[in-house]
Amino acid sequence: MGSGSMGSLFGGFLAKSGVDVTLIDKKAITDTIRKKGLEITGVSGHYHIKVKATHNPSEVGLADLVMVIVKAYDTERAVKDAAPLIGKNTWVMCLQNGLGNEEIASRIIGRERILRGITTNGAMFEKPGKVIHTGIGETTIGRCYGPNTNEVDNIAQMITKSGLPSNVTQNISGVVWGKALVNAGINPFGTLTGLRNGELLEVPEIVERIKELVLEGAEVAHKLGVHLPFNPIEKTFEVARETAQNKNSMLQDIEKGKRTEIDYINGAISKYGREVHVPTPMNDLITALVKGLEKRTIKNRNR
Repeated sequence: MGSGSMGSLFGGFLAKSGVDVTLIDKKAITDTIRKKGLEITGVSGHYHIKVKATHNPSEVGLADLVMVIVKAYDTERAVKDAAPLIGKNTWVMCLQNGLGNEEIASRIIGRERILRGITTNGAMFEKPGKVIHTGIGETTIGRCYGPNTNEVDNIAQMITKSGLPSNVTQNISGVVWGKALVNAGINPFGTLTGLRNGELLEVPEIVERIKELVLEGAEVAHKLGVHLPFNPIEKTFEVARETAQNKNSMLQDIEKGKRTEIDYINGAISKYGREVHVPTPMNDLITALVKGLEKRTIKNRNR
């Protein structure tokens, strides 16, 4: 579900390895993929892949695995649209950034067969049917509501066999929160300033505010009983250094005049903070500033 940068990357690699894959997205996008195929370039090589694509999930039949790879604010729509694909033996994996995607999915289809995934692969959407693999990373998956099974191991092995290394964890909530805290520290400051990830580290005042944002989020996670797999402040600065030349995805959305995922990153930290009575003033402020910038850029795009 979704054939943007990550949807095309994962769908393309799985199809290339012999898995029966169908990409589902808007008609204009899937018509292009069906006619011209899917082109993936970048760090992993150059591939031209034939893959099935449709705008109508009812054409596909029941699936063994539905991978939801859309922006967090489209999760509800995507899971509802996927209803014709989901049977009693279907796994549904939310392979997305942000917090709360699995909660949205579980309200629609129940908890029993929901998986959560996080990836550190980098990809950039060039146009329908063409994506650039900008960074090789690892994908971690796990059940959100219960222990992992052999089927979960098999899914991870299938993704690894396709050329995208994957592993399974019993602490998927910790991995999800860990990446969300990294994004919460880097993305909004890059978005508000227009700076690349590494450039943020050159401004001492921003470095201190990043620490505050991430620490607030870590305190919320702790109060929720989430076990973080690493020191989130150290990890945030490590990621910023390793991706020094990158423009983060939230900044890219603003530059394109699109909606951001701020409500599912810093905004979500604030929401969960209110629920567990942990103050989050920095995340509250940053969320408001990015939403204001978002409103202006969308308004300018629609003129």
